[in-house]
Amino acid sequence: MTSRSSAKGSPPPLERLDPFLETLLATAPLGIQFIGRRGGRQVVLYANPKLCELLGLSMADLLAADDAVVLERILPGLATRLSAAEGDRRSERVELDHDRRRILECVSIPVGSGTAPVGLVRTWADLTAAAAADMAHSETEARLAGIIGSAMDAIITVDEEQRVVVFNAAAEKMFGIAAREAIGGPLDRFIPERFRTVHRHHIENFGRTNVTVRTMGRLSSLFGARANGAEFPIEASISQVEVAGKKLFSVILRDITEKRRAESQLLRAQRLESVGTLAGGLAHDLNNILAPIMLSVRILERKLAGDREGLECVAMLDQLAQRGSGIVRQVLSFARGQEGERVPVVVKHLVREVCGILRETLPRNIVVHEEIPSDLWSVLGDPTQLHQILMNLAVNARDAMPSGGALTVAVANVDLDEHFAQMQPEAHAGAYVSISVTDTGTGIAPDHLDRIFDPFFTTKPHGEGTGLGLSTTLGIVRAHGGFVNVYSEPSRGTRFSVYLPAMQEKSNEAAPARRAALPAGQGQMVLVVDDESSIREMTSQALKAFGYRAMVAEDGTAAVSVFAQHEAEIAVVLLDMMMPFMDGLMTARALKRIRPSVRIIGSSGLEGQRKIAEAEGLEFAGFLPKPYTADQLLRALSEALA
Repeated sequence: MTSRSSAKGSPPPLERLDPFLETLLATAPLGIQFIGRRGGRQVVLYANPKLCELLGLSMADLLAADDAVVLERILPGLATRLSAAEGDRRSERVELDHDRRRILECVSIPVGSGTAPVGLVRTWADLTAAAAADMAHSETEARLAGIIGSAMDAIITVDEEQRVVVFNAAAEKMFGIAAREAIGGPLDRFIPERFRTVHRHHIENFGRTNVTVRTMGRLSSLFGARANGAEFPIEASISQVEVAGKKLFSVILRDITEKRRAESQLLRAQRLESVGTLAGGLAHDLNNILAPIMLSVRILERKLAGDREGLECVAMLDQLAQRGSGIVRQVLSFARGQEGERVPVVVKHLVREVCGILRETLPRNIVVHEEIPSDLWSVLGDPTQLHQILMNLAVNARDAMPSGGALTVAVANVDLDEHFAQMQPEAHAGAYVSISVTDTGTGIAPDHLDRIFDPFFTTKPHGEGTGLGLSTTLGIVRAHGGFVNVYSEPSRGTRFSVYLPAMQEKSNEAAPARRAALPAGQGQMVLVVDDESSIREMTSQALKAFGYRAMVAEDGTAAVSVFAQHEAEIAVVLLDMMMPFMDGLMTARALKRIRPSVRIIGSSGLEGQRKIAEAEGLEFAGFLPKPYTADQLLRALSEALA
């Protein structure tokens, strides 16, 4: 055993340390000290060199010094906290800043038995590097969480059992479910049932690789399933990563519903253009064939004078040739879109003339109504072609009502704004005259709506239609700078709305008036309920531009949920009447059960929806025809809030 001399005037340090133990303590990577009692004071009896290094104090400052004084020099308040721990094991984290920021962990362990320990062994560990690594790791995780949370695409990560472990905000919006409900659940709930087996097989094959990180190319022609069961097309990129020996699969998803719709419209336009070019060439060839036939009719009539049977054959030949010529004219009208001189047309006179013809020619079980304002604007067009448009639409309406019904021709001045133009691809902002032909017939099947304007497409029995009526109508309208909007509900009827640019110069009739100031909102909240995302988005933008606030809901169920949570804020509900799962009538009844005085503005392509709502005793604050302009929307809101 050896003894160590102490500094002059200081109590002797800890004595009789074994040389091996002293060497071990002196070279230890931890700061170590022993505190005992001398003369009624708690002093440091031993300290190793590492402690001096960690605390930034000399050995002379430490040995035989009052422990509380030493601790107070290190960090004020630490002495009190550690003294309170006397008799118990205590761990304390300390931050020092004497030369550079350093983080230490101090552990105090009582030595001795009974309630009065003879001293304390205190160890000091340097945690600076570990704390910095933890902080860097936390910052990295925070940045990564921020990136994932703010990503525009949905990001979902699953484990090897296909349980969701990451579900970002975009995924919540895309699938209509909160992250807290999705995490821990199976990924299958977001995959349509018909694709689940293929998906599992694909993941199994993908996961057999031993590569740590592997990324696959984008997968197309996939479908996702929202929380309400609705399917929608997606693009997906899948990557695999191994973390702590476990494989995780991350999927980046993008909803391509709007992209598919745009592609469909583009392909349809290209198809119509190609068919139009082909039809134009065929029409000219047919004209060359029909011309000599029609010329020969007159020659044959002269040669067969007195031959009754021969003249009957010639008359039939003439009738068929004329019919063929009429079909060719329709094809040419579709292909070229314009023929004849453009003159100012007083639309109300044209509509009254056509309605008069229809009353005389249509079956008596079809009632014809006309709605014509007195201040109707004029258009620049070919009267014959505009007459043909109305007759084509009227004939289609007649065929849709074999058991009779009502046919309404309504004309109106409309001032279309950018809001409307963005919802209707072929529209431009400006003054138009709209001509709507509405029937109460069988309606158009949803899978036929995208094809009704295709040349030669018809649902009529063989021999009863050429399939050129609507394609010709579309060609004429486009040639006049207008567009056509169609709205149909099976078993409830169809409305074709033709929009023709109004004349800007004054004529004998009323010219388009300057747009009046639109009534703006005062920060009122409007709940927009519509299953078409483009309508929700554009309506919300229009409302915000004119002083309103907006919330949106994609169906009736979501609308009831949003209204129940924000009832006090919502001033008006703009409600689409035709939605899947829960239509407008059911939604309106549910909203009125929550608040009977709620103001609801209905919206539909058919006026009949308003009559149904009134028949069921649902009082609406207004009703907007689809598609509606920002003018119509703002005026309806102003009236509802008045």
